[in-house]
Amino acid sequence: MFFKEQKIAVVALWFLFFFCYFTIGVRNISYGENAICPHEDWTECADERTKRNWIEYAPDWKLLKRKGDVLVYRRQLPSGIIQCKAEKIIYARPEVIEQLVRDVPAYAEFMHNCKHAQTIKEFTDEDLVIHNVTALPWPLQPRDGVVRTRVTKDWKYGRFEVLCYGLHSPESEKWVPPVKGYTRMYEISVYMIMHILGREKGKCYYIIHADPTGVPLFAVNLLMDEYPYRTLLNFEKMLQREKYISLGKKSKYLPQIEAFCKLKQHASQK
Repeated sequence: MFFKEQKIAVVALWFLFFFCYFTIGVRNISYGENAICPHEDWTECADERTKRNWIEYAPDWKLLKRKGDVLVYRRQLPSGIIQCKAEKIIYARPEVIEQLVRDVPAYAEFMHNCKHAQTIKEFTDEDLVIHNVTALPWPLQPRDGVVRTRVTKDWKYGRFEVLCYGLHSPESEKWVPPVKGYTRMYEISVYMIMHILGREKGKCYYIIHADPTGVPLFAVNLLMDEYPYRTLLNFEKMLQREKYISLGKKSKYLPQIEAFCKLKQHASQK
């Protein structure tokens, strides 16, 4: 009788384990029509393999400072150049954020020290060649660069990324010949990333590294911190403009954004 009772107890424990696993564990890590993630930012529920492809989750970021509600991070690339990341919660509709990112001439207003930005070639509305000019402290010449964009979207986790990466010679000069008074830079990457937290809220990142050509490495690294910090502050201010609010209502991503936010809302009520 004793062994029979033990057997029943073991079976009951196994049943309880599988019940908890499938009703709680799987619910929190599986994704689909009835997805649930316990975090406000659903990218945090992605598996480690997926996160390795997202630059904001690189393991070697080191927190440099907190300025107000902006977090600024650094990491050193193999070239010795410092890459900087700024992170900020922005209270705006995701489609409005997306529309400002699409407005290339506006980069000269929100990107710190950007003097000029112009679309040179539009293959699609998500694949562009852009010419931009950045001011440097006197007596250094402004630096210009030719970059190409790459857009990625992940509606499973609510993540939107725009990468602008520098084109090297001779491709750079093929699109924009050398400009008198500017020094061409080639090694540059800028990431503008949004995690959709809600219908009126996003976590935004601005990540940059650049070799402005001809500037000592120590000076480059000293200057770099201010760029992402000030860019995010400028970016947030511009989101209040009626132009971008109106454009957001016509966003081609509006159905996906609304579907994702409804899914999040539904999940939070469970």
